[in-house]
Amino acid sequence: MERLNRTSAPQAKKYTEKVIQFGEGNFLRAFIEWIIWKTNQKTDFNGSVVVVQPIEKGMVGWLNEQDGLYHLNLQGLQDGQPVDSVDLIDVISRGLSPYEDFQGYLKLAEQPEMRFVISPSIRPASWTTPPHRPIPASSPSCCTTAGSTSRVTRRRVSSSSRASSSSRTAST
Repeated sequence: MERLNRTSAPQAKKYTEKVIQFGEGNFLRAFIEWIIWKTNQKTDFNGSVVVVQPIEKGMVGWLNEQDGLYHLNLQGLQDGQPVDSVDLIDVISRGLSPYEDFQGYLKLAEQPEMRFVISPSIRPASWTTPPHRPIPASSPSCCTTAGSTSRVTRRRVSSSSRASSSSRTAST
């Protein structure tokens, strides 16, 4: 079987990065990305998602190997009729691990097209540090979703403030 990627699936579209999502699990990909995919089909949103891996050993490597593409099998009822569809979901632009590329992660906040941050509110036990394994002082503060989200938000606000003041200056 041929590996799924943008070469083997030329019908996959590329969109502007507009969403930062913390987490790359099945639920988020089957729910959030499907909604964004449907929104792209029905509106002019034309947005993609940058998936941020919230734990050190995650799945962004696998997502990137497939250029963010995957198939979603939707089964159930719609308007009382059975539905069983398989769709190519093409809205993940890339996966990013702040553990491997912390500066790239921070630069997400400076992208002017970013509009939404999606972060699950559930805090799995795997995000806590056992007492016998303290987080090294040299680790970036990307080890919790709350720390990750607040750091990107602060950078985004300060980036927007600089852009606003420079555009005010330029217009005077």
